[in-house]
Amino acid sequence: MVKDSKPRGKKEVKSPAAAKVKEKKLYNVLFFHNWCKSCGLCSALCAKQIIKTDELGLPYIDAMDSCIGCRFCEIHCPDFAITVTGRHPERRRSNGIK
Repeated sequence: MVKDSKPRGKKEVKSPAAAKVKEKKLYNVLFFHNWCKSCGLCSALCAKQIIKTDELGLPYIDAMDSCIGCRFCEIHCPDFAITVTGRHPERRRSNGIK
């Protein structure tokens, strides 16, 4: 008698990544340059290294979609000059109606 290589009655287990594709959340980072003293902590502590500084030392971001929303820059800013908020593009497109 030859046994099947596939056990019967058991379902194949798929990886969580293959089962559900997670949509990336987007974030807006707002800098209050009037409050900023150009200390550079935000750019030094950024997890994705997306916060850059200009010639005056003021922070800016070129690729806002790369922000992961960890809020590390916001928490550690000594001047409270950074605000990180979630972006909701679907609200504008659908006008709140689904």
